[in-house]
Amino acid sequence: MNHRWERYSRESLQRGEQDARGTLFISPKGQRELDGIRLLNAGVDTVRQLYTGKPCLAHFDHIISAYQEGRGATLVLFDHVWSVGAGAAGSGFRYRLQNNDLGVIVFLQARHTKVDTLGTHVKVELSPHFIQERSPDQCQAFMDTIAAHLLAHAEPHGCAVHLALDVQGWQPPRDFMERFVTRSKRVTKLNGLSDLEITSGEVAAQYAYGQSYLFGTAGALQCALYNKTREAHRRDKLHFWQGIWEQASGDDPLDTPYDPDADVWRIEMRFHQSVLREFAQGVPCNVDTGESLDMGHGFARFTDTVPHLTGLWRSALQSYRLDHCRNLIDPAWQLFQDDARFYAHAPHFLYKRKRKEPGLGNEKNVCLAFGNLLSIYARQGFRTHEAIRYLQRSGMWDDLAEYYRRRGIGKDEFRQLVEQRLIERRLLGRAA
Repeated sequence: MNHRWERYSRESLQRGEQDARGTLFISPKGQRELDGIRLLNAGVDTVRQLYTGKPCLAHFDHIISAYQEGRGATLVLFDHVWSVGAGAAGSGFRYRLQNNDLGVIVFLQARHTKVDTLGTHVKVELSPHFIQERSPDQCQAFMDTIAAHLLAHAEPHGCAVHLALDVQGWQPPRDFMERFVTRSKRVTKLNGLSDLEITSGEVAAQYAYGQSYLFGTAGALQCALYNKTREAHRRDKLHFWQGIWEQASGDDPLDTPYDPDADVWRIEMRFHQSVLREFAQGVPCNVDTGESLDMGHGFARFTDTVPHLTGLWRSALQSYRLDHCRNLIDPAWQLFQDDARFYAHAPHFLYKRKRKEPGLGNEKNVCLAFGNLLSIYARQGFRTHEAIRYLQRSGMWDDLAEYYRRRGIGKDEFRQLVEQRLIERRLLGRAA
């Protein structure tokens, strides 16, 4: 069984309770303070929607004729200009319509199905900037319009979704590979990522900067970790992503979680349509509302997945998991698993508060939090020197030091006080 860290905030310590969104993580293995980790964006990076139907041959012939004109051929469809080309060898489709300004690729005519028969003849792929600028319903309506234009009796036939979390203040530790738990037998470790091209589920990566990781295959649940700042710079998309990351800031101009001078790392989970189909059979729930999936439609459409994306993310981070040690999850990985929200109306992972002056006007709260924290330390088996070290990093040390300094209690006396109270809690059963 994989154990988790208890989470606390300064406010919850005053009440002697855990806080599911606290940044103070405590377990028998110690204490970690994760207030330096900033979650900048949790979003859908890619959508691939499949459609079955019978091709409208007049439209297909028009596209094929344009393709036969040779390289550089374009045509106007759906009020946009498209470049016409061949589908990639591994895509399963013969032709491709692409508009990079719009951020959409349309694949059509399945390779292994006759063009005049019912089959999965259309796939629409949406890029991050198309998705970021529209609601899920708008994305779905646009894809449905394309399918209805190209196919008779068009029906959604499953989708693939890539979920991405962008973070600052964290990067894969040196012993990442030793502590990373996965059932996947396919692992790709790169010295860096200078270019990442996603085409029909194929992933192409080139060596360059610092380390990047890719676990699993494109036809299953795939996990990727890479330096998003450097990847975006190489693809000339840094300005776009900086605009997204800056939106993580609060209303206060001085409260800016995003630091443009620090690298952003991405954790990305890529769900193939076959994986989402399996999840649908498991009747997943919306983690915020408890709403269960309607088995009548499953995950046939992108919008079907939206209420369940956070739950799917949590499940994926359990399948691909960074452990602190045997049977204990890494606290940062637990933070990523718990706090990311996809299509949430408000970010649940950014906290703002105005701190009081150390030790002034909040003596009662300081004492309550101190006492409750010592009870937690006693329960976890921390020794005196560990308890003091963790107190210094708990976020309440300035208040605590000022409180006892004003009462004439020095360093040695404070150590004796902590030692005595830990012993009392263990012997008298007052450990929380």
